[in-house]
Amino acid sequence: MTDAKIRRTFRLFKNRIVKNSLYTGLALSFIGIVPFIFNFLVARTFGKEVLGSINILLSFSLIITTFVTNFFGTSANKFLAEFRGRKSFKHFIFTFKIMIYGSLIILSLVSLTLIANWKFFSTAFSISHDSLFPIIAFIFLRSFYILIRRAFYGMDIVQPYAINEIICDIFMILGISYICHTKQPKFLIHSYLISYLIFITLSTFTIKNKFNQITSNLSNSTHFSQFNILKSFSKYGFVSMIGTVASTGTGYLSIIFTGIFLNNEDAGLYSSVITIVSILTFIPKLFTQVFLPEFSKLFGEGNKQKITRIIKRSFWVMLLIAIVVCSVLYYFAGNILSIFGDSFVKADLILKIIIPSIFIRIISIPFVSFLSGTKYIIFPNIGGLLILFISLASWLLLVPDLQLIGIAVGYTIGIIVGISYQIFMAILKIRIF
Repeated sequence: MTDAKIRRTFRLFKNRIVKNSLYTGLALSFIGIVPFIFNFLVARTFGKEVLGSINILLSFSLIITTFVTNFFGTSANKFLAEFRGRKSFKHFIFTFKIMIYGSLIILSLVSLTLIANWKFFSTAFSISHDSLFPIIAFIFLRSFYILIRRAFYGMDIVQPYAINEIICDIFMILGISYICHTKQPKFLIHSYLISYLIFITLSTFTIKNKFNQITSNLSNSTHFSQFNILKSFSKYGFVSMIGTVASTGTGYLSIIFTGIFLNNEDAGLYSSVITIVSILTFIPKLFTQVFLPEFSKLFGEGNKQKITRIIKRSFWVMLLIAIVVCSVLYYFAGNILSIFGDSFVKADLILKIIIPSIFIRIISIPFVSFLSGTKYIIFPNIGGLLILFISLASWLLLVPDLQLIGIAVGYTIGIIVGISYQIFMAILKIRIF
């Protein structure tokens, strides 16, 4: 290949990465704002108790979907892209089938388990007895919403995904606005169901229309083993799932613990705090999208000097952002929470307790991105497990006496220990790399 062709290929690759990053940032902006609008409208319209009850229901459902989407979705993302790069049609199609049919089987088994034991689950987790079938619908639709989203990235069709995401998020906002305007709290979960159904419908047509374009340069491989693909898919999915579920699920579990040990009103107060926290975690998500592929590329090149330079420079930027964000959050905690209603201001202490977890999440971005973008992905997963188990142990010890403060303290302790471990391992691996 001539130098001119090499430069042209590099420019096309660079432009594609930039465009994908921009579309990803736009989509993440909508993904981040929707939960805030949902919780804001529910809090202002129905109050703390309804906000708490709907968030307990959603958290219960999201924990289930997190297992499915992080196992099947993460592996599908990786192997769809990998087999597309290898130009292997059979491997590509079989991976897509594993994602779809495997998820359907697991979700069906989960649904049957819920139906058979619903009296126990609804009582144990303080969920309305009438919520069974909306929860099952949510679990299916939410799971396929995430799975298809991951598949879009594996197929490198990010722009259509971003458009579909924005459309379904707009319908979500309109739906929840109408439900709150007509004051029908029993239909709150349906706003999510309609949004996910719209996304899945649009995305099915998108993939169908672009299928020939996606697979046009793929060919049938003579070396094709379904067993080997399934083995690799399962191994990667299981490893990726453990840490991600542990880390992500901690936030959901903290709301469920509030509902189990305290009451729906406390869960409502805590949900308002977690809503603010979730918006701020948009910062790590956005920067990780940028850093992770860059670290993968440099690691493959063996360019330790540039990796070190990027981490050092980005750390100081993240530190500055963290100081500004957390300072504003600390001094104006009550004012920020008052947007949900005057009764939510008393949760300002809870928000202040959680601020250190936000701070360490932000400054950890370059370190965790380095680990996740290289062969050291096991260490973020171990950190995720530390977050989960330390938080659980802290809640069991602290909540009976400290109640809602105990929930916040346990959450913060778990995050600080787990992410400190990730930062330490990143520094260690950089030094020996």
